Amino acid sequence: MVIKNKLFFLFVLFVCSVSAQKLEKDKKYFISAIGFWNVENLYDTLNDQWKNDEEFTPSGKNVWNGSRYRTKIDHLADVISQMATDVTPDGLAILGLCEIENKSVVEDLVNSPRLKKRNYKVVHIEGPDIRGVDPSFIYNPSYFKVTRSVSYHVTLVTDSNYKTRDILVVSGSFLGEPLTVLVNHWPSRRGGELNSRPNRNGAAKMARHIADSVTTADPTAKVILLGDFNDDPVNVSIKEIINTCGDLKKCDDVKYYNPMEKLYNEGTGSIAWQDSWNLFDQAIMNKNFLPKKYESWQYYAVRIFNKSFLKSDYGNNKGYPFTTYQFGTYTGGYSDHFPVFVVIAKENTAKK
Repeated sequence: MVIKNKLFFLFVLFVCSVSAQKLEKDKKYFISAIGFWNVENLYDTLNDQWKNDEEFTPSGKNVWNGSRYRTKIDHLADVISQMATDVTPDGLAILGLCEIENKSVVEDLVNSPRLKKRNYKVVHIEGPDIRGVDPSFIYNPSYFKVTRSVSYHVTLVTDSNYKTRDILVVSGSFLGEPLTVLVNHWPSRRGGELNSRPNRNGAAKMARHIADSVTTADPTAKVILLGDFNDDPVNVSIKEIINTCGDLKKCDDVKYYNPMEKLYNEGTGSIAWQDSWNLFDQAIMNKNFLPKKYESWQYYAVRIFNKSFLKSDYGNNKGYPFTTYQFGTYTGGYSDHFPVFVVIAKENTAKK
């Protein structure tokens, strides 16, 4: 396995302040990062007759024109270019996205000046969502090699005719280790949390089934569920159906580790609504990411990327994520969600 020298860090020089696990101070580690971001309505300006995208056209109610589109792309690229660069100069190795209209807009994003040098590649599969938005996946090919990608339909329990987002599943090799990523955007809370809960529970059952099928085929495979789950870490869909734990010491072979649970219990969120914070955006990992005695990539830390420039300074929304539109008015912000990422580490056992 070949890893560029610049990925190499001494742990004694590495500082990660949020929910970090202890690594041994007398050892050296490789560091990388995997992230997720709901980028809030990344549409092009064209009217696709097969999608309900009319509001995101120049003549639509959002007056979504070329200038606004380019600003959105530049803003998103600026954020992505900064994420995780304090722990690795290459930034994110993998990023799951959601609310993406098509592959073309993601290609515009990764080919923008701020990101082009990273040579990110794109995996995107068009799904049936009524609004025409899907999960998407970008990756640095120096770290990850794709071997398979597929999407799985999610059927709403409360309305099987309503078309919602697929679960995008991408499998491959992360610097020699098998890795499968599930990019999720579970059904919304439209109609109320309680009434819509069965839909997210159904999505959770599908996601856990997919993850289990991966590890049944290859027990050594690492699996990470990224997404906007429209539920918090303590809700039934996450805590009971995915079957997560928020304490590394209590995770067994069946439970998935959710580092976001501790952050949520501390009052940290990634999206705000009516003076309340939720932590819908999560990264959930199977046992093969947990600390081990042998050389392997393992979970180290979690971050919510909530820099001040990503926060609104408008009235009652002050401190909330700085959105592209506020109360129907274009404000040129970023997204209604903060992005998140996990830091992973691997011991360098190479002899000098």
